Amino acid sequence: MRAHLWRALGGTAGEEEGDAVGSDGSSRGGSLVHQGLLYATQKEFLAGTLPFIQRGLELGDLIWVKSTVRNANCLRAALGADARRVVFGDCSQWYRHPVRALAALNRAAREGAGRQRLRMIGEPWYTASPGPQRTEQARHESLLNVALASADACVLCTYDTRMVDDEVVAQVGRTHPELVVDGGARSSPDYIDPVLFTAECDSAPLPEPPSSALQLAFDHLGQLATLRAFMTSYATWAGAAAQSVTQFVQAVDEVATNAIEHGGGSGVIRIWTGPRTMSCEISDTGSGLTDPLAGHLPLPPGRAGGCGLWLARQFCDLVEVRSGSDGTTVRLHLSLE
Repeated sequence: MRAHLWRALGGTAGEEEGDAVGSDGSSRGGSLVHQGLLYATQKEFLAGTLPFIQRGLELGDLIWVKSTVRNANCLRAALGADARRVVFGDCSQWYRHPVRALAALNRAAREGAGRQRLRMIGEPWYTASPGPQRTEQARHESLLNVALASADACVLCTYDTRMVDDEVVAQVGRTHPELVVDGGARSSPDYIDPVLFTAECDSAPLPEPPSSALQLAFDHLGQLATLRAFMTSYATWAGAAAQSVTQFVQAVDEVATNAIEHGGGSGVIRIWTGPRTMSCEISDTGSGLTDPLAGHLPLPPGRAGGCGLWLARQFCDLVEVRSGSDGTTVRLHLSLE
């Protein structure tokens, strides 16, 4: 499979390095290097990741590994004493909430700017069944190219082809500008602009809310205090944890405020619960979002306004948005587990 991919990228037998950047992510300082690595054995995993880490150790980079326990143990054994200079973490926790992961990556890159390069190996967590959660995982990989475009960072995302399905494998080339194949890195022929990828993610209509959903209309900011109190009571009744309730209510308030101030002056809220999830949908009749990446990217330092949708994405377990000339619908989900 590796040889096949390498030939598809235009490589020839014996080639080990691509035309743009080395597989160790070292040839392009001051801007993001984002690569994807498909592997089917532990030997292939180590061959693709060890040079990446070793180069980072030589340069004094901040090195993170967010991978499986098995992969982390293999890297520790191969690195020996140098493993102490690497920060290891569980990929199932890191990738559980893609928006928070993106925020943490952006924060780390910003804090080290001009002093220390961020170098990370990740194992994107695709164990969830196909659906909105998987869509957000893939979107995270695409948005990373925008959020960290000017950051001094190298991110190598690894995918075990024994564990992920063909859909995930196909998305790797579409969301990573470069692929590491047979020890070398080349531009991905399938990579697409994150704006287009995000549009694809949001192209399908949202399922209709259940007929049992509660529905409330609002048309001025003075009503939002009552709305917040109601949402607090409802989420508590539904069984959400106290901290989750506070954050979820703030997210609803941010989106409802946007509907009044930017979405035509009024909105409709629908609320319902499923077996393990509470959902809240806010719809307005404004002219739609003008920025296709609105609320998807970390805010610049010092930015005080325009952060409602970004905050909502961090405070909820899942946020889905559909927007057009006839209005915007934002659907917020909170896990009750």
